[in-house]
Amino acid sequence: MSTPLRLLIIEDSEDDALLLERELTKNGYDLDSERVDTPEAMKSALAAKTWDLVISDFVMPHFSGLNALRILQESRRDIPFIIVSGKVGEESAVEAMRAGANDYIIKGNLARLTPAIEREIRDVEDRSKCRRAEEQLRQSQKMEVVGELAGGVAHDFNNVLTVIMGYCDLLKMKPILDDSVKGAIEHISSAAEKALQLTRSLLAFSRKQVLDTKPVSLNDLVRHVEKFLVRIIGEDVHLKSIYHDVNLRVMADTGLMEQVLMNLATNARDAMPVGGTLTIETFFQEIDESFVYSHGLGNPGRYGVICVSDTGVGMDEETKNRIFEPFFTTKEVGKGTGLGMAIVHGIVNQHNGFVYVYSEPGKGTAFKIYIPLLEIEVASEKVDIVLEQPQGGTEAILVAEDDDSVRKVVETILTQFGYEVICVFDGQEAVDTFKVNGSKIKLILMDLIMPHKSGMEACKEIRHLQPEARVLFTSGYTADFIRNRGELETGVDLIMKPVKPFELLRKVREMLDR
Repeated sequence: MSTPLRLLIIEDSEDDALLLERELTKNGYDLDSERVDTPEAMKSALAAKTWDLVISDFVMPHFSGLNALRILQESRRDIPFIIVSGKVGEESAVEAMRAGANDYIIKGNLARLTPAIEREIRDVEDRSKCRRAEEQLRQSQKMEVVGELAGGVAHDFNNVLTVIMGYCDLLKMKPILDDSVKGAIEHISSAAEKALQLTRSLLAFSRKQVLDTKPVSLNDLVRHVEKFLVRIIGEDVHLKSIYHDVNLRVMADTGLMEQVLMNLATNARDAMPVGGTLTIETFFQEIDESFVYSHGLGNPGRYGVICVSDTGVGMDEETKNRIFEPFFTTKEVGKGTGLGMAIVHGIVNQHNGFVYVYSEPGKGTAFKIYIPLLEIEVASEKVDIVLEQPQGGTEAILVAEDDDSVRKVVETILTQFGYEVICVFDGQEAVDTFKVNGSKIKLILMDLIMPHKSGMEACKEIRHLQPEARVLFTSGYTADFIRNRGELETGVDLIMKPVKPFELLRKVREMLDR
C-alpha cells in the first residue's frame, strides 16, 4: 500500500524534479507535489497548504538551498528539510547542516533519500507527541493553580451563600407574610441559587466539583435546554436541532452539561453579530486508535456526540489552540471573563469525555462534545420524594464556626427548632468549652478549617476526653482541597456549605438519633 506524501520541491530543473518524484514513487510514495524555484513562490506554497517534506537543490540561478531553509525556519513550521544536489564540496554540506538542514544527499546517490525521509518524518511525529505532552502538562499546571484559587474562593463564597439562603428559608417559615415580601424573598433565593451554580462552575473547570451523574439521553438533554437557548441567542439567530434516531444514553450531570450547552451557545451568538444559524446535532461515533493518534484526544470507544456549530466569524489557528485556556478571551475588556470555555473543557473532561474544535476564519466554528456511551442502559423508575419538615429537639449543640455571619444564622436555625446552642469561634475554644460542658453537649457542629486549631485537631482532642462524642463537620472548601490539607479522614460526617436550614436540621436530627 502506498504512503501519501505532500512534497514541496525547490528546484530550477524540471527534469531533476521528475527524477526525484520517480524515485519516491518507485519506493512506495503516493505524491502530492509542487515545484517552485523562487522565494516568492516558496512562500506562497507554504501559505497555501501543509507539507510533509521540503526537498531543495543547493544552488539555483535565482535562489539557493540556504535561502529556502531560512524561509522555512521563519515560517515556524516543523517540516523536514533535505538538500538534494549535485557534487558540491564538503564545506557546503557542513554549512547546510549547521544552518539546520536535516540531511544532505548527492543526486547521484538517491538510494539514501527514502531512508532519510522515513527517519525525518518519524522524528517530526516524535516531536509532535512531545509538544502535545508538554502542552497538556502546561494546561494541567494552569488548571491546578486556578483550581487552588477556586477552592479558596468557593469557601468564602459558600459562607456568604449559607447566610443568604439560611435567612431566606427562615423568613419563608413565618406564617404571616404579604405577597410583596414573599416575592422579594423568592427573588433573593433565586439569585442565591444562581450564585451557587456559579460556584459550581468555577470548580468545574478545575475538575474539583463532585458530579451528580445519572443515565441521561442526549436527545432529551438538548430538548430540555432548547427553550433557554432561544432566549440567549436572540431573534436574529436561527436555532436548528438535529436528533439522532437512536436514543443515545450517557452518564452525565444534567445541570453541568446544560451549562456546557449554554456557554457554547453564548459564544456562538457573540460570533454572529449580524445573525446566522446555530445548529445542535446529536450523533453516535466510534473512536479508534488512529483517531486518538491523529487528534491527540480521547480514548478508543463508543461515544455519544453533541455538535454545536455556528455560521459566525470563526477562529484562526492561534485562537483555536488557546480557546480552553483559563482567562483567555478574544472579547473586549469588560465583556468576557475568559472562563466560559475553560469551564466547558473542565466539565467535559470530568465526564471522561473530550472536546474537538474545528474552525476557519470567516467559515464558522463547530464544537463536538464526546461523552462515553453507556454499554448497558440502567433502568430507573422516577420516584417523587416528599421531604417532611425536620423535627427539632432540646439537646445541647456546640457550634464552632469562625465566620460571624454563618455562626449567627446556624445559631438562629437551631434555636428556632428548640435546641440549646453554645457558640465558639475556633477549634481551641471548642476544646476548652467541651472540657467544661462535655456532660451536656450531645453534638458538636464544627467547621473543618478554622484559625488556632482546625476542626479535625479539635475533634481528636475532644474524643480523647470523650471517645463517643458526636461531631458533624461543615466546610465551604471542596473535598479535594480538604483532602490535600490532610483535614479529611475516612468515615467522618461532613455537610458541605452552602447548606440549607432543613438539610442541616435533618442531618443534626439524624446524628442525634443514631
